Amino acid sequence: WEAREPGKRAGDFFTTLRKLRHDAEMFTWLEQEGKVTTELKKVFRGIFHSAKQKHSDPDKVFELAFNEETNERKMWQKANNKAVYWDPAGREVPSKTLRAKAAALKGLEDSLESTGRAVCDRFLSSRALRHLKRFLEASTFYFYPRSGYHLLALLEDGLASPLLAQLVDGIRHALPRSAGTQPLRSVRAWKADNSALQRPEMEKPELGPQGKLNLLLWLVPTSALNGSAAGALQLLPRNATGRDAPVARVAYAANRAVLWQDELKAEWVGPGWKSGFLQRGIHLLFTFGWSEDGAAGQCVKK
Repeated sequence: WEAREPGKRAGDFFTTLRKLRHDAEMFTWLEQEGKVTTELKKVFRGIFHSAKQKHSDPDKVFELAFNEETNERKMWQKANNKAVYWDPAGREVPSKTLRAKAAALKGLEDSLESTGRAVCDRFLSSRALRHLKRFLEASTFYFYPRSGYHLLALLEDGLASPLLAQLVDGIRHALPRSAGTQPLRSVRAWKADNSALQRPEMEKPELGPQGKLNLLLWLVPTSALNGSAAGALQLLPRNATGRDAPVARVAYAANRAVLWQDELKAEWVGPGWKSGFLQRGIHLLFTFGWSEDGAAGQCVKK
């Protein structure tokens, strides 16, 4: 039983210590920005510190128990897993979304057709990048604890926005032979954990479901990594086993887009992230069309 599963709207009193840590930090930062009340910040910080004394496994789901109908309970119920703050940057519709020139974009599609993969630096215009980064960092729509110590945001919970719609239009126009011929399947954002809570395994976003065309976009500065950016993402054959070598290794960089077709799959093998709310890594994945096998095994549980 997840703290909250996509497609379900119950379970708002269930959470994990790792998600609580993120939410307490998030509301602390938003209070400093003047976007939420000090009382809300204190509620989430207090609940986190109390839960930390009782729960040793940061990823085990537990239910919060309030003894009576207190203001603390009411504030929790109104704020937990709710889009309490949706940053106005999401309403922006910049006329120019992609920075790359037409010749570079044509080369991108040529590479996709010949090798099944491509990388584009300085992908977004400066204005689009600024608005998108602010929207994904400041908005409170990361509801789902997922494997690999990441929180997941979905379109139906607040990620959908005029800004993302404009970006999708820009991608379709720029890549007419690949994205332009496929329906948009999903847009998902994963936010990494960078707290001091234990992480026995490597941090690894799911980066699924897989589409016919997949475009992964990074936004947070490279300086936020707590290790080397070299080879942080590897692209492997779709049915690769642990013994198969990657067909490509891609270094992490802000405003870098990594594209691959459905004969490949992507896997994060990079380092974690330095502490600080704005240094949590964010992976934004656009998927167009359906892969040949439907990627059934990579879908989030319903």
